[in-house]
Amino acid sequence: MSQRVGVVNMHLRVDMSTENSMIMLYRISEGIVKEEHYGLALARVVNLPPEVLEVAEEVSTALVAQAEAKRTSSHAMAVAKRRKLVLSLREALKQAESSPMEGKVLLSWLRKLQEEFVSRMEQIENDVASSVKDSIAEEEEEEEEEGETMR
Repeated sequence: MSQRVGVVNMHLRVDMSTENSMIMLYRISEGIVKEEHYGLALARVVNLPPEVLEVAEEVSTALVAQAEAKRTSSHAMAVAKRRKLVLSLREALKQAESSPMEGKVLLSWLRKLQEEFVSRMEQIENDVASSVKDSIAEEEEEEEEEGETMR
């Protein structure tokens, strides 16, 4: 939401340094709540039934594991794509070595190959960065939903 014009993320600061307590500081701060599992901490403070807390903790753990698996999976896919791209570059260079191309024709072909390699590698990096941003955004949305559920 902070990327939308006219929208500002702010929150009420709290001190959660001691377990099962939340001290309202009555101060407004920019950004989202930095505390991990804010909704769970709030639920503990207001003494929700233990069954509700157990289910909330299970859901929270599952969501964190799911987000981590997605992040790991996207990283592994990026590594595989990079390796495949480097291997294809190696093959293209081997073919160029044994080809009859020479001089300006070879130089032109190598420049095009370089441009394509760099472009495809940048695309992989952009995909990874986009995937990480999406994962973070999804985690923030899930935390917000968790906080709203606890209200």
